Amino acid sequence: DRAGWGARKPTSITNLTRKPLSFYVIHHTYQPPNCYDDVSCIQRVQAIQDLHQIDRGWVDIGYHFLVGENGKVYEGRGWDRQGAHAPEWNDDAYGICIIGDFRTASPNEKALNAVDSWLRCGIALGHVKNDYYIITHRQSQRPGYTECPGDGTFNVVNKWSRFCSFQNSGANLTVNETRVSLGLNFCEKELGLSSSAPIHLFTPIVLFHLLLTYLF
Repeated sequence: DRAGWGARKPTSITNLTRKPLSFYVIHHTYQPPNCYDDVSCIQRVQAIQDLHQIDRGWVDIGYHFLVGENGKVYEGRGWDRQGAHAPEWNDDAYGICIIGDFRTASPNEKALNAVDSWLRCGIALGHVKNDYYIITHRQSQRPGYTECPGDGTFNVVNKWSRFCSFQNSGANLTVNETRVSLGLNFCEKELGLSSSAPIHLFTPIVLFHLLLTYLF
């Protein structure tokens, strides 16, 4: 939980309004750099909270969860709070951020396994729909807005079964459109709905083991 990495309290709280959600958005930090042990990963998460909460004046760290290359998951805003990680998507997508610079190199196996397990936990806990979609930060924004999560991450994530190739064009929206509604329409056509989506079922014991293994 947040106490495990010494988190400060948020200055205010806004709950998600549309659970279960349909999207995960994958990020990298770029800075601070990669971490491979518990001490350095905690330091990185604390530094990110400082950047977001103190330097930028946000209410809390922006991501819902962060993942280190030590294979641990760190709770940011958690499953119930609105994020601050991708404009226009913050009430509709969980932001999962891998700690480090992955513009070239890919995250290690420990980090990728932790991300995969955490995606499945979200479904098992009822926070994410079975017919969920995975996109990256760069896809959620207009072309050229950001290179996050880096080519190293993108070239792994784009091979995952629930990855959706939707790209925000940056075009003006009509009255009844949102970026998320456009994304949903695109991804539903590309990947299909729950009838064809993988459903991850866990016994309570297996789910407890996943939480115990990955959540710091």
